[in-house]
Amino acid sequence: MFDFLTTGCDSGFGFRLAKRLDSLGFTVFAGCLLADSGGEGAKKLRAECSSRLSTVQIDVTDDGQVKAAVQQVKDNLPTESEGLYALVNNAGVWQPGEIEWVSIAAYRRVMEVNTFGAVRVTKAFLPLIRKAKGRVVNVTSAAGLHATPAAAAYCMTKAAVEFFSDALRHEMHKWGVKVVIVEPGNFAPSTDIVLPEVFNKHTEDLRTNMEEAVKKDYGMEYFDFKMEQLRVESENEEKDPTAVIDAMVDAVTLTNPAHRYLVGSSFEDYLFWTWLGYFPTLWTDPTLSTENGGEPKPAMLQETN
Repeated sequence: MFDFLTTGCDSGFGFRLAKRLDSLGFTVFAGCLLADSGGEGAKKLRAECSSRLSTVQIDVTDDGQVKAAVQQVKDNLPTESEGLYALVNNAGVWQPGEIEWVSIAAYRRVMEVNTFGAVRVTKAFLPLIRKAKGRVVNVTSAAGLHATPAAAAYCMTKAAVEFFSDALRHEMHKWGVKVVIVEPGNFAPSTDIVLPEVFNKHTEDLRTNMEEAVKKDYGMEYFDFKMEQLRVESENEEKDPTAVIDAMVDAVTLTNPAHRYLVGSSFEDYLFWTWLGYFPTLWTDPTLSTENGGEPKPAMLQETN
């Protein structure tokens, strides 16, 4: 009998994965940040899925909520289950902005959710997973393989989960537990991270919290241009998440899943993220460059030229 806990089910990949697993006849614990506070995602899951699916209140940054989630899962596992078969660490947040623009508080927030959240939830549920000889699936990102401009805070968190997953895979081998990484490429519109209200809030937070010296050196013309460029690029990424959900389903259901599933939004995208890791930086750096002759320069550089 397969039973799964997936975090981050309020929207995006987690929401769709929970629905897919329920449709396949499995027992699903859908972890939602807003399960107990009227979240629309949790409401839809309860309304549209079978009685095999139950929502679980879980803020992955909150030790108390994680502990309560473990107890809820224990109390509601099917009687024939020896433990929890699979945990999918999917909850995550984005943080755009060049390195100097992002506050330390923002770095900490995205690290707390994306990295320490995955570690916290994994440690809490491992006893149940070990009992079932199940598996842990960590959703990282192609951005965790190669750092990109204006996304350092996010890339750092996903790279950390990559290494955490590798170490965990080796340590869990003796227990018969599998550890799998799913690495989506450019699928931002498949989640809520580029919704206008979300992106606008990121932009205003950066503008408000940026140190005055940094704000002066870069200038708001450059800042506004780069943030708009980032918004447009994100909105133009792949909107159909089917390939990612397919990979996630394989990761949790196949008897012998791959250690990693790098999911490109197209074959060309898949090749792009693959070859970046094998070719010299002299060749690959220009492909990630966001600079060209027609763009505004930071205010300080305009003054010195």
